[in-house]
Amino acid sequence: SLFNLSFQILSVFLISFILVKDIHKLKITLAFLFLSFVLKNIFIFLAIKTSHINAYNTLFDIRNKMIDKLLLLPLGFFKKHTTGELSSIMQQSPEALEFYLAHGKPEIIEVIIIPLLSFLFLLLIDWRIGLLMLVGVPLMFLTQIVFQGSMKKGLEMYFKHETKMKSSLIEYIKNIAVIKSFAKDEKISDEILKTCQNYCYYVKKSMVMASLPMALIDIFMEIGVVIVMIVGTYFFYNNEMSLINLVLSITLALIFTESISKTATLHHYSMVFKEACKEINKILLEETPQNKTKTLQEVGDIEFSNVSFKYADKYVIKNVSFVIKKNQSIALIGASGCGKTTIANLLMGYWDVCEGNIKIAGQDIKEVSPSSLANIIGSVSQDSILFNMSIFENVALGKKNASFEEVVEACKKARCHEFIISLPNGYKTNVGEVGNKLSGGQRQRLSIARTILKNAPILILDEATSAIDTQNEKAILEVLKEISKDKTVITITHHLETIKDVDNIILLENGKIIAEGKHDKLLESSSEYKNMVALENKVNEWEL
Repeated sequence: SLFNLSFQILSVFLISFILVKDIHKLKITLAFLFLSFVLKNIFIFLAIKTSHINAYNTLFDIRNKMIDKLLLLPLGFFKKHTTGELSSIMQQSPEALEFYLAHGKPEIIEVIIIPLLSFLFLLLIDWRIGLLMLVGVPLMFLTQIVFQGSMKKGLEMYFKHETKMKSSLIEYIKNIAVIKSFAKDEKISDEILKTCQNYCYYVKKSMVMASLPMALIDIFMEIGVVIVMIVGTYFFYNNEMSLINLVLSITLALIFTESISKTATLHHYSMVFKEACKEINKILLEETPQNKTKTLQEVGDIEFSNVSFKYADKYVIKNVSFVIKKNQSIALIGASGCGKTTIANLLMGYWDVCEGNIKIAGQDIKEVSPSSLANIIGSVSQDSILFNMSIFENVALGKKNASFEEVVEACKKARCHEFIISLPNGYKTNVGEVGNKLSGGQRQRLSIARTILKNAPILILDEATSAIDTQNEKAILEVLKEISKDKTVITITHHLETIKDVDNIILLENGKIIAEGKHDKLLESSSEYKNMVALENKVNEWEL
């Protein structure tokens, strides 16, 4: 900016030396002009390069911190915020910072120094011209103060409706198969269009809120230039100012106006920056469970003591107590919503209990780090989570630095090696987003292979065969039986036939234990369990 200022001032002197035909001064001015031109472009290149590198390094660091923080947050956080909202925060909010960091922040020095130097030069030419140049400045700052509230409100509306639209679009795309199945009867598409229309409306509204003060600021700043032109011309015709000083004054006035007008743009950038920071802080400033730093010394008995847990104000489980001996197998059964999966999630440390405690080998898991818990617990659920990468990479997630041979061995045990090698790219085959290029049974077997590779001493099977066909279910049950040997196993299921041989069955109802014991004992002592078995037997006898 300084070289740009000097370049424009030297240009004025160049014209004056041409007019008076002063060859010596003309040559010197041309030399300085060339030097100023070269240095200006060198520094522009360095400034753009440095500011953008620093900006994107900052964005990278912020996204890394958000990813690290998300891993520490309890599942309750993800129930409070939609996938679309979090996706927008992760993707768009850091990008909104880039404008300020790469373009706004570097110009702060220019906005201070260039107007100041221009004003000082104007004072040296004619103090009256210098003071007249400042006429519009108070009006400009007053406009910024007056309209700050409405501009901030406009930006808040913009961010709010942008997040809402993105959340709706993500949900729409994820559920497109269901939406298409309803054909003309579905109303979701109309709701999505309405959300997009609302977004467009509020974007336009926020732009109107920002454009009026920006226009007024330009007007007020150009008033100073107009006054300098008029008064300067008057001084020139009254022989109070030379032609070169008149041209120089107008040039400096234009430079002054151009530079100080950027304060309005910087003010807008800073407001966008603050709104983006507010969104990012929804993740970074969210409280995380404290004192979870200890490592489990050993894997032993699991003890639930008077454990209660609630979502918001509603208890999901209440005063639940039971013990699972090391290498024992138990089953959690009951109607949907009775708290079975909640118990598993509490054991895995996804939530902290509201009352009571959970201990593994006598150590309260509230004090244990999430990574230490994750190392000893493996799980297979009805939702087989796969990532958009190769089969090898998906299975290898089960063990750090797993070799190809180890992955193949795990896949053989999970009965999925044959179908993998039948694929054109074998273990290099990309499974697609959430594994959509594979069948439900294939996804489930890969999920089991990953768990086999992890080889954790505690295994949670949460409706592991509920979403697959009978033929696949039989094969997977055989695999699960094999990998459960010498492990503490917690099975969550509605298929009572599969849990007859477990060491202990816990029957839950409305978040409380109403019966506990082995299969034969419960048939004698629990009417609820007896009715459940009878109902399942009837279902198994149905014929089409």
